[in-house]
Amino acid sequence: MRWAAGALLAVGAGVGAWIGGPVWGPSGYFPLDTGCSWLIWLMALLLYGVPGLVMVGLLVSLFVRLGLVGERDGLATRMALGEPRGEVVGAAARAGARSGAVGAAIGIPVGMAIAQMTREVSPMSSDTVVGESSLQWGAIAWAVAVFVGFTLLGAACAAIAYAGVTRGTPASLARENLGAAPPTATPSAPPRGWRRAVRLLPALATLYGAVIVLINRAEPLDWWAIRYASDPGVVIVAKNIGVMCAWAGGLWFGFRGAMWLVRRILTSLTAILPRGDRSGGRTFAAEGLERPTATRPAVLAINTLVAAFWAGTWVLVGDADGREHAALALDAAAVVTSVDPWAEPGLPTGLSRIGLDPDLLTALRNDPALEVVDARVLVEESYTTVHEYEMDGQLHTERVTSTPFSFAIDRDAVDGVAPDALRTLGLMDGTLLHGRTDYLLPATDHSSLTSYEDGVVLLTTWAGHTEAFAVPGVGAPVHTVDGDWARDIWGDSPVSAALIFDPAGPDDVLGDPSTSVLDAVAAHVPEGEGFVLAAMPGSGEINLPSNGAETLVGLLGAGVVVVLAMSLAAASARSRRRDLATFAALGATPRSLQAAPMWETLVVVGSAVAAGGAIGITLALATGNPILLGKGAPFDATEILWHMGRDLAATPWATLIGGFLLALAAAAAVARAMGRRMVRRTPVEELREAQKEGAR
Repeated sequence: MRWAAGALLAVGAGVGAWIGGPVWGPSGYFPLDTGCSWLIWLMALLLYGVPGLVMVGLLVSLFVRLGLVGERDGLATRMALGEPRGEVVGAAARAGARSGAVGAAIGIPVGMAIAQMTREVSPMSSDTVVGESSLQWGAIAWAVAVFVGFTLLGAACAAIAYAGVTRGTPASLARENLGAAPPTATPSAPPRGWRRAVRLLPALATLYGAVIVLINRAEPLDWWAIRYASDPGVVIVAKNIGVMCAWAGGLWFGFRGAMWLVRRILTSLTAILPRGDRSGGRTFAAEGLERPTATRPAVLAINTLVAAFWAGTWVLVGDADGREHAALALDAAAVVTSVDPWAEPGLPTGLSRIGLDPDLLTALRNDPALEVVDARVLVEESYTTVHEYEMDGQLHTERVTSTPFSFAIDRDAVDGVAPDALRTLGLMDGTLLHGRTDYLLPATDHSSLTSYEDGVVLLTTWAGHTEAFAVPGVGAPVHTVDGDWARDIWGDSPVSAALIFDPAGPDDVLGDPSTSVLDAVAAHVPEGEGFVLAAMPGSGEINLPSNGAETLVGLLGAGVVVVLAMSLAAASARSRRRDLATFAALGATPRSLQAAPMWETLVVVGSAVAAGGAIGITLALATGNPILLGKGAPFDATEILWHMGRDLAATPWATLIGGFLLALAAAAAVARAMGRRMVRRTPVEELREAQKEGAR
């Protein structure tokens, strides 16, 4: 178990170093010398560092605790000989600090090397800002913090584990190791009123968070506070606290629900296991499962947590992969418009009344080398930005007037080119998709809409109409709104834009249009007949291949699940040594004794995997649904269920189920090997070994 805990510390430190980004490269969004760098790194610590340390620390503590199954008798003897409990825990903490330091020293260089090779996707780095390569001191400082954090984490985990198993007097520990029944606890007095109130605080905080989430879903509170509240900061802070309470409470109740479910599954399987096997290994396994042990709750907790995390991660990976394919399918090679809002500020707001030439539209539609989707330009109010700069010792002022716009399109028409792509990204009536407009036209980003943090956009038309609608947190190649929704507000209008797609299908890089498509469009659109908007070749954003992310998640997740299952199988088999040795002395066959640990391990690990997988998939379906919890998104049960079905269909079930089966097989193999080792010894030797390890 110790090696598993050390390996987990090394993996965690490597992931932490990868989050910090590459040490050598062009300056990204987060250089250390910026004025707000401390705030950015503090947010990274809260978003990545603290949750990661808590998760890794929980698993490492449980691993160390399971590794102490064979040392309880020795610890009780040391304490009986006069060694203070504080010295035992202190020595364990020093050993844990050394283990954490060694793991961090191994994992951090590996993580930094991976960050150097994948710097486009590292959370705390970016290659989109052009600059000369240099040392990134922020990444170096982050790596040092990771080393210190995991060294302290190793010490804390070891101290907590040893403090837990040495709690009590030497005599009580010896009785527990011998399998004696613990003394009957004296009934305690009922808690007083203030204690009951304190116990209710977590439930009340979760209820408060749930209410805030529901209100924020119907009416985004950030937007409401900015528009109407006299002190919007108070409302926004209260909303953020509520969201945090809802997340924490949801995770807690999800874990409690998973543990309830795993116990129910365990009870059912225990009742089924001995059927048709009166004196074989399945009967011995069922007999052991019916009696509680000190290690089984830890076994169930670890397996359930890891299974839930792994299953939920694969659902979210499938969801992200589906959205990436949808965005690529919607990446038009060019957009032909009848107006140029950048060059013609002051256009009437609303749906443009200047339509494209019908002959031009017909020529584009009849070209077999092009796929054409009709659209209407939705013009918004122009705004002026004032830029001041100093040149030749004089202060110059430049005013730039910009006109934001979107494309109103019919979802049915786009489905003919990219089936369900808009629906996948969350387009509904009154919903706008964020556009990758900084790549649509080089050297300008004036087409981006002003939006609040909660994803709500305001459109103000020439008639004074103001409409607030949701913006899902996903990316699309261009700003897009639903055509029916736009016509309901501004009336019908001529086709003023044409989105041009390549019939051969989307490329794997956004903003990298096909040259043949651009040539065909240029041949049909003479100068003065329309405006062609297209990204320059090579100006697009290179996406991380989905199989790379899946491989990373698969290797790490499968490795943790398999190692975890093997370690827990060994702990479970060792805890049954005394019982199996007694059965051997009473005449049980070697075959049944060899099979008993395997069946017991399969039931325990299988129950935890089933329950954790079910809870993880459920939480992932809820959190990844852009309609269910989207801020201000219209409530539509049909869309909610459709997205859940899409996420389930996009989940790589073969990989997920294969990983769980691999974990079960590895656990069964280890338990069977332990059982085979037991039956090779005499009952007296096995009882002596069990007594030495304090197995119970």
